[in-house]
Amino acid sequence: MLDFAFSMPTRILFGSGARSLLERELDEQPVAKVLLVYGRESARLNGSYDDTTGLLEARGIAYLEHPGCREDPDDEFVGAGAELALDHGVDFVLAIGGGSVIDAAKAIALLAANQARDIWAYHTARQDFTAPALPLGVVLTTTGTGTEVNGGFVIRRRADNEKIAFSSLSTRPRFAYCNPDYTITLPPQVLADNYTDILSHLLEQYFSMEDSTGIVDAIILEAIHYLLKNTPALQTWKDSYGFRANTMFVSTLSLSYLFSCGKKVPWILHYLTHALAARRPISHGASLRVVMPGWLVWLSGKPAYATRTRQLSDKLALSDASQLGQHFLDHFALMGCDPHPLLSDTEKAQMVARLSTDTDFLARANLDARDLRCILDWTHHAC
Repeated sequence: MLDFAFSMPTRILFGSGARSLLERELDEQPVAKVLLVYGRESARLNGSYDDTTGLLEARGIAYLEHPGCREDPDDEFVGAGAELALDHGVDFVLAIGGGSVIDAAKAIALLAANQARDIWAYHTARQDFTAPALPLGVVLTTTGTGTEVNGGFVIRRRADNEKIAFSSLSTRPRFAYCNPDYTITLPPQVLADNYTDILSHLLEQYFSMEDSTGIVDAIILEAIHYLLKNTPALQTWKDSYGFRANTMFVSTLSLSYLFSCGKKVPWILHYLTHALAARRPISHGASLRVVMPGWLVWLSGKPAYATRTRQLSDKLALSDASQLGQHFLDHFALMGCDPHPLLSDTEKAQMVARLSTDTDFLARANLDARDLRCILDWTHHAC
């Protein structure tokens, strides 16, 4: 295990009856004017919008709204939000929604604090944000994201669909109100995407670059086993508060930095999915289901990951690690997802070409173009 520092300053206000905790948290935060960031319809359908605005109005806290965040928030949306915050003297950003909304809120809070409106200009110029982000909070309405407790966020450039992951510890939310009942209205496909995303976060951190195992890996293995064992329960999601609560909490923990303690995580799977999303319109969860099985098959043939693939196979009662890819495909079917969509040869070539230019990523993950193509081809035995 490598040396590490760990802290999770975000206060988790968890449960269907945790409204009083949110009330107390709002009273304790130095909030004068809030920018509410949310999506299109879901926040109003699940009741989170009315609950949040009601609490703000009861406390005399002024707010303005920046609605309409779509999946994969883009530079134009966050730029417009930063402009709103700057023009109206906002001192707190509050996200109502899931991963896309929270990522947008983080970018807006960071841009506004640095008197900026164009996040891509910072990326292109390789500039650092000098001022910490405006304080922000989260009212979580989905599972699968994990972004409610970390400083990472992904923003898409609308001009060419390029997606870039940014990171700033100052964007870690002050609090996250996690009410499992807000997830009851999630459509089946969104729920399946969220569930896939949680599995991907756990798997990526489990398959880190170190061969040593310990308590962190033991926790991850139990979490993966729990999710796969309960996959059929997604069909009756709204009827089980306990299942909703456990799924929401493991999602939060999965990207809290806890499962990366003592590890170097290359995030191969997520780099591949970002490259795929630049090629075709596809949800993050769906792109993970395209790439994950081949990645697992590839891992099972790499000596560096032999211990980890064997332990995961044992945990899932599989006789051989080469069965991991098919095992996860079978569980995707239980989620009610479409069958594994095939990548075209053109898409594969474009994805490999794109990722091959990122020499830092290749070095960090100990990959080359041949490895990338093997994952995408799912031709483990030919590699």
